[in-house]
Amino acid sequence: ILSYIAKNIAGVSAEIYTQRYFVLFLQLRACYFLLSTFALLLVLRKLNLQLLITIPRLLPAALLLGFTTSTRILGPYAGILVAYYALRTKRRQALPALAIYAVIALIAAYISWPYLWPNPIARFYGSFIEMSSYPWFGEVLFNGEKYLADNLPYSYLPALFAIQFTEPVWILAAIGLFFACKDFSQKRDLLILSLLWFLLPTLLFILLRVSLYDNFRQLLFLLPPVFLLAGVAFERIKQIQWQTAAIALSLLPGMVALVNLHPYQYIYYNSIVGGVSGAQGRFETDYWLTSYREAAEYLNQNAPAGSLIWVEGQGHLYSIFAEEEENVYSWSRPEAPAPFDYIVATTRYGLDKTVYPNAEIVHVISRGGAILAVIKKP
Repeated sequence: ILSYIAKNIAGVSAEIYTQRYFVLFLQLRACYFLLSTFALLLVLRKLNLQLLITIPRLLPAALLLGFTTSTRILGPYAGILVAYYALRTKRRQALPALAIYAVIALIAAYISWPYLWPNPIARFYGSFIEMSSYPWFGEVLFNGEKYLADNLPYSYLPALFAIQFTEPVWILAAIGLFFACKDFSQKRDLLILSLLWFLLPTLLFILLRVSLYDNFRQLLFLLPPVFLLAGVAFERIKQIQWQTAAIALSLLPGMVALVNLHPYQYIYYNSIVGGVSGAQGRFETDYWLTSYREAAEYLNQNAPAGSLIWVEGQGHLYSIFAEEEENVYSWSRPEAPAPFDYIVATTRYGLDKTVYPNAEIVHVISRGGAILAVIKKP
């Protein structure tokens, strides 16, 4: 090996040989892994052909679990649910497949999460602790009061679940739960899944007061069992035409909201709080400031060339849509000249009222009776 690498050891710098050693090491390691993997597959083929067939079937799900883990810290919980179901239905026969599933998922998570590379176990544990109480220092608007993200009232999640789904959802879920309990022998798996996937994590989030903000967008992965239970209610309708009509009727409120709130559907609130107009000032609406795009498009068409624009808050959300980005100023660009020709302010945190309070409002961006942002002219 030395004679292969160091043919002219006196005439080449040490750095070059270090690089050559490293490249050779990578090549040898790759060959070793390829040969050992091939040998293991040959042994596996002789011992258990069915298990070898199982690997391609498990691969997509295992990769998805690994990528989910590297994206969301609670991703492994999905694997726990899969393992529970497999063990309950297949018992010990599921162990080899679950082992392969776990190994592939771990490899995928490790490869797609560079932060873990130096010290996988310690860094994963540290990330779990950090993300379970994420240090978000903004204020959370809930029912007209402002709270810290890690000190929300216990009613936070139940209330938002009640007012941010369309009215039929919880009615159908309750009906489905009733019939699922009544037909426990056939719906046992669904009930256990709903308990482990939705109810238990939700209770833990509430009781442990995990940091939450921007409503419950971090917990969307908990919600599928709610709609599975709602589906049980539709199952009880045996005639297909009536079942189709019931489904269409239950979708109607959501479809109307999709049209009326476009493109801000994520600010939806149902009639319990009076829709988005009733929620404004009491609950979060356009917390991602997506209305700044519409503000930029308005000023692109109506503001004279060279107008100086101050954007309150995250100015980059406006700048990417501005035709004259060099004339846009915000907190991230404090060397702003004055006076400004236009002021763009979101209604979040009441900035539309506190920023240039005496300036004339020349344009309002609103949906469903709720004002999302305003454009002022000092």
